Amino acid sequence: MKIAIALFVYDRSYHTNKVLEALKENTVLPEKLFIFQDGIKPETNLCEWEKVNRLIANLDWCNSEIIVSEHNNGLATSIVTGINYTLKQYDAIIVLEDDCVPEQNFVNFMLQCFEKYKDHKRVYSVSGYSWPISIEKDSYDVYGCGRISSWGWGTWKDRWEQYNVDNNILKRLKQDKNKSCNLAMWASDCEQMLLGNIVGRNDSWAVYWALRVIELNGICINPYESLIQNIGLDGSGVHCGISDRFKVKVSEKVKSEFILPDQIEMRGNVKTAFANLYGNYTAVNEESLSKENVLVYGAGKFFAKYEKMLNEKYYIVAFVDRGKRGCFAGKKFVHLDEIVNYEYSHIIIMVANVQECIHIAKELIKNLKIDYKKIILGHSLFGGYHKRIDKISICEEGNLLLRFEDVSIKVRSMDEFNNVYETLGQHIYHYRINNGKRDVVLDIGMNVGDSVLYFLHKSSVDKVYGYEPFKQPFMMAKENLRDYYCNKERLEIFQYGISSENEKRKISFNGDMTCGQSTIESVRERAYEIYQSMGLVNQLNEETEEIQVYRASDIFEPIIQKYCDHNIILKMDCEGEEYCIIEELLQSGLLVKIKFLMMEWHYKGKNALLNYLEKAGFSWWSTDKSKDMGLIYAYRCDNI
Repeated sequence: MKIAIALFVYDRSYHTNKVLEALKENTVLPEKLFIFQDGIKPETNLCEWEKVNRLIANLDWCNSEIIVSEHNNGLATSIVTGINYTLKQYDAIIVLEDDCVPEQNFVNFMLQCFEKYKDHKRVYSVSGYSWPISIEKDSYDVYGCGRISSWGWGTWKDRWEQYNVDNNILKRLKQDKNKSCNLAMWASDCEQMLLGNIVGRNDSWAVYWALRVIELNGICINPYESLIQNIGLDGSGVHCGISDRFKVKVSEKVKSEFILPDQIEMRGNVKTAFANLYGNYTAVNEESLSKENVLVYGAGKFFAKYEKMLNEKYYIVAFVDRGKRGCFAGKKFVHLDEIVNYEYSHIIIMVANVQECIHIAKELIKNLKIDYKKIILGHSLFGGYHKRIDKISICEEGNLLLRFEDVSIKVRSMDEFNNVYETLGQHIYHYRINNGKRDVVLDIGMNVGDSVLYFLHKSSVDKVYGYEPFKQPFMMAKENLRDYYCNKERLEIFQYGISSENEKRKISFNGDMTCGQSTIESVRERAYEIYQSMGLVNQLNEETEEIQVYRASDIFEPIIQKYCDHNIILKMDCEGEEYCIIEELLQSGLLVKIKFLMMEWHYKGKNALLNYLEKAGFSWWSTDKSKDMGLIYAYRCDNI
C-alpha cells in the first residue's frame, strides 16, 4: 500500500518549521511528502509567506513535491484539492497542517493503523490526535469514536471518495432516528459550523467530512495518548482563536509496535465521555428504573443549557413541538396530538419565555385534557428563577403557582411573574424603621397581591391597605390573599384606583399586561406599544373597562388619623399616577405624615417627584431600571 503525507502551509513560518523539524525526527520518514502552500491574498503577511516559501523550498531530507498555488484558494479548497491530488497517485494519505506538530511515533502509528484496518470499510479516519476526554484505557493503544479529527489524520483513497460538499446532509441526518442520535452524540457543534459555511462565515472542509462519516455510521480511530500537539490555538491562524480547551498530554514514549484490536467498535464509556466535548447527553442517556420517562416540550437554547442536569434525573422518550418534524438525539419530534401515543410520567416544558410556558401549559390542559399534575415547568428545576423561587407549579387552569418560603401566589402571565419575582424573590420593598413603632402600609397598585403578601409577612406590619382598580388583577389578588381577606384587622383591599381627583374612567385593558396597566389612557397606550413590541400581549385580549379613581387625600386622611401612632408606609406602583398623587398629597399636607415611601416612576422621569419629596423634607435614593422607569426610596429623618 502506497502512503504519502500531505502538509498544508500558508504564512506561519514558526509553526511550519516546528512541524517539519518534528516530522524529520519521526522514526519512519514519509514515503513522499507533498507540501501545498496557498497563494497570497491582499491582507497576507508577505514577509511570513515568503519565509514559509523558502523553508519548504530548501527541504532536502525526504522525497518531496512542493505545490504553490498561484491564487489564494482558502483553507477548504486548498485541503480538498490537495488531498485529491495526492490520492490520484497513492492508496492512503496522512494529512498535516502547519500547526499540528507530530511526535516521533506519529508516522509509524498511522502506517500500522492503515495496514491493520485497510479492509475494515467502516473505519473512515485515523488520527494521531487524542480528544481531551477522560476515558479509562483498555488493553489496546487506540479507541474508536464517531467524530473525525482534522489534526494529524489520514484516510484511504476508497473512503475519501465518500467526501462531498453537501449542504442538505443535516436535513437527512435529522430525519433518521439512529443518524440523529449519532449526530447529537459526536457532532453537536457541526450544525452551527455548517450554517456558518453556507452564509460565508466559515471556510471549513472538515464539517462535511465529519457529517458524512456520521451519516455512514463510520468509525474514527484515535490513540489514547496523543501523538499530535496543536500549537495553532495561539491567535496566529486565520480560522482559530486563542484557546486551551483542546490541549492534551502528548506521548513521549517511543514504540515500534502499537497494540491494535482486530475488531474496533465505539465503546459506551467513549460515548459518555464525548458528551462533555462535542456530544449530547440525551443521545447517551439510557432508560433505567431510577429515572422517570418524560416528554420534553422544547429543544432550544434553554433545553441545551440544562440538558445534562435534565438527563441525570429523567429519561427523554420524545420531544414535543408544534412545528418541527424529524428527530433530535435519537428522539422523535411529535406533535401535540401524538402525545397520547406515549407513556410518560411528566411533560417538562423547557422554554425560556415564561409567557410561552403558560400558553403551552394551558393548551396541554384545556385542549389535550392532560392532567396538570403531570406538567413540570423547566424553570422550576433549573436556571436563575430556581435559585430564588422555592417551587413553581402548574395550576389546574394552567396558571403558575409560585412559592417563596411560606408564601404562595398565582400568576397568569410573564408580566405578573416578573413583578412577583422582583417583590418576593428580589425583595425590592425590603425596609426596616428602627423607631419602636409599628407600621401601616398603603399599597397603591397592588396588582395580584404580591406586594401586599410581602408586607403582611413582615413582623413590624400591623395592617395593609391595598388598592387595585382593574377587575382581573383584583380578583386574582383576592384569591392570593384568601388567608387574610376576612381579617380586616390586618388587611383591607379595594377595587378602585388612587389619583388626584374623584371620577370614573373608561380605560383599555389587556390581561397580558396587568403590571403595565395604567388608569391614565395615554400612559396605558404607551405601555401597550412596549408590551406589543416584546410580543407579550395578544390583541384579542383587548377590552374596555370602566374604573373608579379617588383623590388620594380623601382616602388616606382617615387612615393616617386612625394610625397616628404608627409609621405610615406608602408603596406606589401605579403606572404614571404617582406624579399627580405625590403632588396632591403635598398640597393637602398629608405627604409630611408619611414616614417611608417606596415607588416606581414611569416615563416622565424622577426629577419632578424628587422635587416634591424634598419640599416635604424627605431624604431619598433611587435606582433606574431604564430611561422610562426606576425606583425611588424616600424617608423623613425627623420622623424616624
